[in-house]
Amino acid sequence: MGKRIPALTRVEPSRPLIRALQAQIDLLAASITGRDSYRIAAAWVYMSALAAWAEDHGLIPGRLRAPARPARDRFLKQGGTEAGWLALAVADLAVHPAGWPFLDPTYGNLVREDSPSESAARGLLDWWRDDAPTLAYPTSTGPATWEGFLAGELLQLLTDERRLAHALAQSPWWVADGILDRTLIPAAREFRDTTLLLIDPTCGTGHMLVRAVGMVWELYTTGELQPRQMHMHGVTGWTPVPPAVAARRILDGVDGAELDPITAAVARLRVTVTIAHLLHGAGALPGPLRLADIPHSVQPRIVVGDSLLAGKVDRAEYARLRPAQAAIVNLGTTAGGVLAEGVTR
Repeated sequence: MGKRIPALTRVEPSRPLIRALQAQIDLLAASITGRDSYRIAAAWVYMSALAAWAEDHGLIPGRLRAPARPARDRFLKQGGTEAGWLALAVADLAVHPAGWPFLDPTYGNLVREDSPSESAARGLLDWWRDDAPTLAYPTSTGPATWEGFLAGELLQLLTDERRLAHALAQSPWWVADGILDRTLIPAAREFRDTTLLLIDPTCGTGHMLVRAVGMVWELYTTGELQPRQMHMHGVTGWTPVPPAVAARRILDGVDGAELDPITAAVARLRVTVTIAHLLHGAGALPGPLRLADIPHSVQPRIVVGDSLLAGKVDRAEYARLRPAQAAIVNLGTTAGGVLAEGVTR
């Protein structure tokens, strides 16, 4: 058993949590052979953190926390392995189309490349069970933990490699709110009682999109929108619509694009959960809220692609320049895949 991490009290990851997860990466990497051992280990540890976030919010079955120990013991007695149990935690995220990319070979999730040893997998599982803090906790300011800001932040903080390779530098929630105040509120004044169109062309793990969803939900369902950060007047006078109509407008109007496939997949999962949570809170989606029970129609358009090439090259040239991205059939779109010809509507 390692050192127990203090309970978290804010959305941003704590340094003890980051250090503890990085230590787990080191342990897993030592058990994996090959030149990509550290990157593969980092993928396993990050996916376990994403699964822990989903588990702590009741979205997926228990695999990592203490209540799951009896089920894990039965799995092992029946011939299962510790690494197999860890893999099931990742697979639990794929019960909804928003999570399918985590198992899709074209998305390049490195957990598909190799697995940690039994002892390393056991150590990671035991750490989540005994020492890791819950990722679901009350927050006094800023986003609630179900919006996944902590889970999104960890992707850029666990390894320098991913952050530097993909220029992953995500806007803090208060910066996102300020930008949205200055853009959504003026748009809402000009285009009343319609579907507002918004795209984040470099959306990362979805920080801006998640906050935008909350703001347009407020506008659509209440008929008004007040600023969250800026000293400015809000907008009123919209005709409120039912929750299901508001969700449909959000899915029709809030889009994202991201070059790195796994980063885009995290954004898609977070936005899906955010919309479902808002529907559930409004009584339009029964509870308890489970990822498997969220309608497949609740799936945002967050495509994998290079937004700098959008509309500037044809399909053949795009495939030459970005072969990994061109191979992906983007979920939630009608034409399936080439951002170079635009996000489809």
